[in-house]
Amino acid sequence: MLRTGWALLALVASPAAARPPEALACALQAAPAGLDARLADVIVSRDTARGRPVLDELRVLTDRCAADQFLSESQRNAYFTYVLGRMGRDALDARLGAAGVSSALIDQALDIGPGNANNPAEKVTEGDLRLVADALKDAGHDPAKVTSDGWALITAWIVATANMFDGLRDLD
Repeated sequence: MLRTGWALLALVASPAAARPPEALACALQAAPAGLDARLADVIVSRDTARGRPVLDELRVLTDRCAADQFLSESQRNAYFTYVLGRMGRDALDARLGAAGVSSALIDQALDIGPGNANNPAEKVTEGDLRLVADALKDAGHDPAKVTSDGWALITAWIVATANMFDGLRDLD
């Protein structure tokens, strides 16, 4: 009986191999209004120095959720990366639509997004933009008509997606 009790305690005390959706959603649900848009601004600008206050705000939020989930230090960092990418994608989707670019088209062209290959962030290349341009052309949209701001949004979407899935891979 005593041996069984210790085995059960060990199971309860150790984190699950896969995070339940509620655990992943903690920071998304607890985030103050507008944080996703401010994070998207940082991703689009690629200026982490200027975006430091927003990134620090996200760190506090994700650390709070990570503590509630008993995440290790490396898992906390992975959770931060996941939430940064996820919130960035959430905010960037509407911006891409307003620019006349479908986020689904980007996902399909690059085999990224939920249910796809999702190469690690270090494998994101300039060639990815060529693939998106070809997909736009195949969909009947002239890639030359996409503004520089539109291409910045596309690049940000790719980066946010890579961050989101890198975080998920590294979380457990």
